[in-house]
Amino acid sequence: MVAADLISNLHEEIIHHIMSFLSFSEAIRMSVLSKRLNSVWRTFPLPVIEFDQELFEEKSKRPLDEMLDSVSERNIQKMSRFSDNTEDFLRRRGPDSFLRKFKLRTHCVFDLDRCVDYALENRVQELDIRSDKEENFSSLGRIVSINPEVFAAKSIRVLKLSGLELGIQKLILTDSLIEELSINHCDSLETVRVFSDKLLFFELRCGPRLLDIEIDSPNLQSLTFDGGDELTEEFRKINLGDLESLKSLSLRNAEIVIDLWIKENLSKLIGLENLSIEGCLYSSNVQISHPRLKNIEFLNCTEAVDLELVTPNLVSLCCSGIRPSSIRLTSTSTQCEVRISLKKKTKGFLILA
Repeated sequence: MVAADLISNLHEEIIHHIMSFLSFSEAIRMSVLSKRLNSVWRTFPLPVIEFDQELFEEKSKRPLDEMLDSVSERNIQKMSRFSDNTEDFLRRRGPDSFLRKFKLRTHCVFDLDRCVDYALENRVQELDIRSDKEENFSSLGRIVSINPEVFAAKSIRVLKLSGLELGIQKLILTDSLIEELSINHCDSLETVRVFSDKLLFFELRCGPRLLDIEIDSPNLQSLTFDGGDELTEEFRKINLGDLESLKSLSLRNAEIVIDLWIKENLSKLIGLENLSIEGCLYSSNVQISHPRLKNIEFLNCTEAVDLELVTPNLVSLCCSGIRPSSIRLTSTSTQCEVRISLKKKTKGFLILA
């Protein structure tokens, strides 16, 4: 006697309610049990869709993989299965009116445009695409490009791109509605111009071709720049406009003389509260005068330098791995916490005024 399929005969809303208690993978497995469940699955609201090749490979290992002759052949099999799984999922889905976030993590080339088009068609609010640099997949290539139209998409509020070729050399962001933008190691970029009123958070970890940056976004609250190990001597400058709303600034491994840069730019950052500088270039004297700065970090500086701070609201100063000859604090809050981790055989002194 064949058992009756009671679930498939339930109303769509009830089946959706049942699916809401399942994990993402469990709901997918449930959808293949009958044509009715597959049809209901197409309309099940998914606020988040995530594809992760690394997790997929861990869950889909097959004995046959180890019998293939070469690493390249095994990786082709893995890539093919991941691509087929992703394509099958998108093909079986209907419009996702509730799609909030679409996330993809992969190692190399497959139908990226299909994923991006699906996300944009369903007015995704957060798009997160990451291409990992896996040595074992180098023979298969990398994701070549992503459609630059993502920067102008009207629905996107959060955009995170990592390890991709953007297909453009100059990024100019003007009328975008993006509020949070993260670009990590996207190698094609040479110039970045950001003039968006909507942008609140910007993180840029550059590729080897980057030459200069200009940012004039009046509502920007947090800016992180990291030159990494790839920044070349041709890198020219980081130009900031009057970023009155900027509260947090982090500069890492930037090929700029930091004290000269501070003289040119700090006065324009009237709302700045947090400043972190790591691995940048210094001359012999760094002077910082700012009425609102609360937290300052100087990290991984190899040159001997004098620090002179006129910061009445400073509550935390951290100097780690640097060699200050002296640190002079003027008009500093009595509640200021000073943490100094000096290199060995370093002589210096601290003055509180």
